Amino acid sequence: FLYKNGYVAPIEQKLDELGIQHTCFFEVAPDPTLQCAEKGVDQMRAFEPDTIIALGGGSAMDAAKIMWVMYEHPEADFEDMAMDFMDIPKMGEKAYFVAIPTSSGTGSEVTPFAIITDAETGVKWPIADYELLPNMAIVDVDNMMTQPKGLTSASGIDVMTHAIEAYVS
Repeated sequence: FLYKNGYVAPIEQKLDELGIQHTCFFEVAPDPTLQCAEKGVDQMRAFEPDTIIALGGGSAMDAAKIMWVMYEHPEADFEDMAMDFMDIPKMGEKAYFVAIPTSSGTGSEVTPFAIITDAETGVKWPIADYELLPNMAIVDVDNMMTQPKGLTSASGIDVMTHAIEAYVS
């Protein structure tokens, strides 16, 4: 949606102006799958980026975090990572990770969590490790101001739910 509707264009234009080579993987669907992430990481391995920019909501952020792990650590075992907190090896050796949220609900741009679903088995893997924190988050209110009203209101409810959950925890 974001790519097809021009949200990526300003970033690509700025990178072009600066003479920075780039490519874009935009095939992330809501509730991202391991298979989707594998396609994205194949593109990363071919391109060998030194910076990964994740633009989107929670699904895009989670998929990008998983792609980042798979790019940095091809030996990654998601079953092991889902069972233990803080067992991801050091991140950022190959690529810097920048998160640009377009919704305000998930907080994925500032949290050490990612969720990925294996479409073949139906297993949803929750991964939690401080190594998954993006190196930088760019929060631009214009991203929210141009979203459909339904997405903005749903994101607001998501923010409230996270705040209540944090308070009662």
